[in-house]
Amino acid sequence: MSATELIQQVAALPQRERTLFDQLFQAMKNGNRPPDPGSPPQWPNFEDRLRDIYGDRVAPDSQQIIDEGRGEH
Repeated sequence: MSATELIQQVAALPQRERTLFDQLFQAMKNGNRPPDPGSPPQWPNFEDRLRDIYGDRVAPDSQQIIDEGRGEH
């Protein structure tokens, strides 16, 4: 496939898919590997965030509750 053909195919994609293609291309261009579609998402640590906001008033099992909501336990 030539570069011209690739550009034409990308241009024919719907806007959402073009945006995803651009994000993937930029990640590869910057030397970052794109996330593996089969790998679990990298979640932020919400327990630390809750502690920053509410201090010691956070339930001790808050991380477990968050993980259950994510379907991890």
